Amino acid sequence: MDKETVYINSGDIYKDENVKTVVNNYTYSSTADEVFSFNKNVSEAYPSGKQYIFTKEFKSYFPNDNRREGIELNNYDLCPDVDLWIALGAPNENENQNYDLFFAVDNIEQLKSVANYYNLPYPITFEIENIITNSPENIHMWKIGSRSIVPAGIQYRNGLPSILKLYTYPTEIEGWSTWMKGYSYYNEGELYESGSITQQLTGGLEKENYFTRGEGNYKRAECIKSTVDGQTSTNYYFVKVEDGGDPIIMWEAEETNLNTNVKRIKKYESSKMIRQAIANLTSGNNFEEYNLPSEISFVLGRSYYENSNETEIFFVAKDSEQIKSIADHYNLKVPYNNLLKEKLNNDPASMRVRHYDLLGLGEGNFVPVVACGLLFVDNVVTQIKLYEFTRI
Repeated sequence: MDKETVYINSGDIYKDENVKTVVNNYTYSSTADEVFSFNKNVSEAYPSGKQYIFTKEFKSYFPNDNRREGIELNNYDLCPDVDLWIALGAPNENENQNYDLFFAVDNIEQLKSVANYYNLPYPITFEIENIITNSPENIHMWKIGSRSIVPAGIQYRNGLPSILKLYTYPTEIEGWSTWMKGYSYYNEGELYESGSITQQLTGGLEKENYFTRGEGNYKRAECIKSTVDGQTSTNYYFVKVEDGGDPIIMWEAEETNLNTNVKRIKKYESSKMIRQAIANLTSGNNFEEYNLPSEISFVLGRSYYENSNETEIFFVAKDSEQIKSIADHYNLKVPYNNLLKEKLNNDPASMRVRHYDLLGLGEGNFVPVVACGLLFVDNVVTQIKLYEFTRI
């Protein structure tokens, strides 16, 4: 999800918020359905908050979700043209005055029938109709097999239907939703490279050339793209170990020069240290041949180009003093400004690559790993970079 846009009354915007604003309206609940593990915070419409209580039929498409059984909506007035009712939105499942009934939009004719049944204004414009008809995956909330679920809801007030809403989740990249942003900085905080990690629900299927996370109907493919402004554009591809990929950093990048359109392949190799820490492997090396300064205590890996003397060594950034010592060692400027320095020293989790068990203390004791890179060209360090990853 990159943002949420909700339509009512022939295309009026009921709500249009970016994902960070949307998230602030909800609180995670360990007892909520895994289909959507959040409760709506207290609002004027719902002074007691709002739960999302999913139907048995909808939950049957998500067999790994066992938190709650699911409900029937037999006590509610249901339009017979709706094929799949999704959930009841209410303070509790006995609410019969102020609540929302959510359903899956199959097509435009069905949505018009729902509007007529409840005697409510049709919610969308011709432009949104086209998306529902031709590319619902660009605005969907869930994926069930090959079916993209675009939700709509009938809002009841004082026991009467009051608004018909269509919920859309447009994304930066069509069909993919952003869940992480990545940046690298150099020269006292100048932005060097930026990119995003996007994901796409696959309906429980594998997607060729993409890394997939999750299980069953929650399986999602990941896509990574980045740019160096005005210089290069890079696409990352997942490479399995059996196809020659690294056991930890299972990516290969195709980098395109934006001026010449010349492409080159960037490969990745994880260090022996990180392989041992997170996978108990003994293979690999720690790139001792680069004579790294003693301030670098944990090497993560390297990237390199075929037929090139350009290599970047990645290591764990502990704090600003460590990085300053390393930058001084190579007579380079530090890669951070005051804001990045503050984050690194006091909130490293906010910019981490991942949490890893670098201390060998087991589950629950993982540490946030912030990455730095040293760029070697012909065995000379020309740049030190600090990486920041932010979760959406």
